[in-house]
Amino acid sequence: MTITAPRLRLWALALVAGVGLLLGGAAPAAAHAVLTDTAPARGAVVAEPPTQVELVFSEAVSASGDGIRVLDPSGRRVDDGNPTAKGGGTYAVALSGPAARGTYTVTYQVESADSHPVAGAFTFSVGEPSATPVATTVRDPDAGWVGRFHAAARFGAYTGMIIMTGGALLLLLCGPHGEALPTVRRSTATAWALLCACTLALLLLRGAYLGPGHPADIVDVSRLAETVRTKPGALLVLRLAVLACCAVVWRYRDRLRRALSGRRPAFGGVLAAAVAGMALAWTWAGAEHASTGPLPYLSMPVDAVHLLAAGTWVGGLLVLAWALVRAGDGVPPGAVVRFSGVAFTSVCVLAVTGLYQSWRQVGTPSALVETPFGRLLLLKAAGVGLMLGLALMSRRWTRRLAEERDRAPLRALRRWVGAEAVVGLCVIAATTALVSTQPARTQAPAPAAGAGASAVVSLRPEFDTGGPGGRGFADIVVDPGRRGPNAVHVTLTGPDGDLLDAAEVLASLTSRTGSIGPLPVPVERVSEGHWTVSGFQLPVAGRWDLSLTVRTSEFDQATVKGSFEIP
Repeated sequence: MTITAPRLRLWALALVAGVGLLLGGAAPAAAHAVLTDTAPARGAVVAEPPTQVELVFSEAVSASGDGIRVLDPSGRRVDDGNPTAKGGGTYAVALSGPAARGTYTVTYQVESADSHPVAGAFTFSVGEPSATPVATTVRDPDAGWVGRFHAAARFGAYTGMIIMTGGALLLLLCGPHGEALPTVRRSTATAWALLCACTLALLLLRGAYLGPGHPADIVDVSRLAETVRTKPGALLVLRLAVLACCAVVWRYRDRLRRALSGRRPAFGGVLAAAVAGMALAWTWAGAEHASTGPLPYLSMPVDAVHLLAAGTWVGGLLVLAWALVRAGDGVPPGAVVRFSGVAFTSVCVLAVTGLYQSWRQVGTPSALVETPFGRLLLLKAAGVGLMLGLALMSRRWTRRLAEERDRAPLRALRRWVGAEAVVGLCVIAATTALVSTQPARTQAPAPAAGAGASAVVSLRPEFDTGGPGGRGFADIVVDPGRRGPNAVHVTLTGPDGDLLDAAEVLASLTSRTGSIGPLPVPVERVSEGHWTVSGFQLPVAGRWDLSLTVRTSEFDQATVKGSFEIP
């Protein structure tokens, strides 16, 4: 096959679009809120019992009545169950009941501004620490059947939005012939119903997902009211309202056509579809990572356009493949040709918007092969590359269909579009898996070998906060690396090996073996680029997971993780 200049340019654009789609399709975790300060301080010993406990987060959060719990040394809950927002990411909860001496445990599970749950725990003591602190485990919102149903509803809503966008586009491209294509109409209507059902499920499940996870929370009216008052809940309600308006417009489309007779009804239909699509896409962009961090008012529209472009290409492809299999010659060749041109434009839009978002998804090239997220991303990249290659072949047969208009090109087009649709479904599945996997930029690989019985633990994860001077390495040492008191040292260096200072360094440890933690590691800055703490207790042997957050400015931060074994 001769590679002409136009074909070479097409392959180059396909490659750029593939990179943009695969990097822009997953959500980053760098925008999550983190606990930056507490009163009483984490690990502090105070003489008198406090009247309230205060938690300060790095960004605005929301907390339900069970979002912050305070347990006394015996494990009894002593807070009033009414967390109060004090502004600036600060929440306070009052203490009630008789005060006891010993170690108090505070657990929190709140919702960050990007709609993701943030959970953790810390302790403080009154008088003196208890001999045996209360062992607590922080509930993983994604675990259990509530978490699984919530994940399935998110995938269903995303899939419904993609297919509905593509189906609506094909109906518009078919023009007057659209009413005569029941397969396209049924596919679009089914996607609308799926999106409605999954959105309603997300609204009902959210209280249980962010709360204790009890089944009764799904039908708890008070929790539903709390959900609706939050930004993500309000956007879910807005999504249902927009979907209801779409159903009303479709139900009375004939009357609207007659009312718009002679007033460019085709343009009105395109405009209405564009407004409805942008409003629906905004309900994702306004509640996810694009709504936080630097330049949110640029990131949100870019994210919305990215979702619509993906729906135009992938969703339209899925509906077209199904229509070609079921309807065959009923699909007007002119509509197929027009869709090919629109899909090509969508690929260009995906390239631009995806590349804009990609810099916040993967911190370094090495993370692509050294982390589960990176390896999954490479797998998705292979799928995207295959899909784009199939798209080029489909485009070739589309041109032949427009020129020859016989059954041979149509049969070939069915095969190529069908194969492209199957790969497209795999790409959607890979994207869903990426959403639930910790991004490569915030993840560091585990050390190659575990520490010996008396060996000092040494980790060296790479981080990138995304801001100027925010790249480097964190040398973490746990000495002597065994059960009992340990010194924890953190040294930050830049790519050139020079010491790198940071506005804040936060660390926590969680025991897999003993289900303890996360325990905050109160490292303090002792000199430029150095943070340390002495006498930190590791109460049990086994594998420990380390989480280290490095913040280099008000908006730029990254969290890296590692693990080690102690005897």
